[in-house]
Amino acid sequence: MTGRVLACPRCRDAADVVVDGTVHDVWGAAVIDDDGVVRPVAKKAEVWGGEEIRIRAVCTNDDCRHQWTLRRRFETPTAP
Repeated sequence: MTGRVLACPRCRDAADVVVDGTVHDVWGAAVIDDDGVVRPVAKKAEVWGGEEIRIRAVCTNDDCRHQWTLRRRFETPTAP
C-alpha cells in the first residue's frame, strides 16, 4: 500500500485518526457500599460495541493538537 501521510492542515505534522462512538459497558450486579458509592460486584465489564458517531483526525504535534472531521472515506484493514 502506498500513499501519503495524513497531515495537519495547520502545521503539516502527521495526524492520527480517531473514531468516536458509543460503547456500552455492562457491569452486571452492583452493591451500595457503606460510604454510599455504588460499585460493581464484577471486576471487569462486558463491553458491547455501539454506533459510530464520527471519524476525526487529530494532529500529533503537542504544540498544535488541531482536530478536524475526516471527510475522506476511512477503511480499516481486514483480517487475513
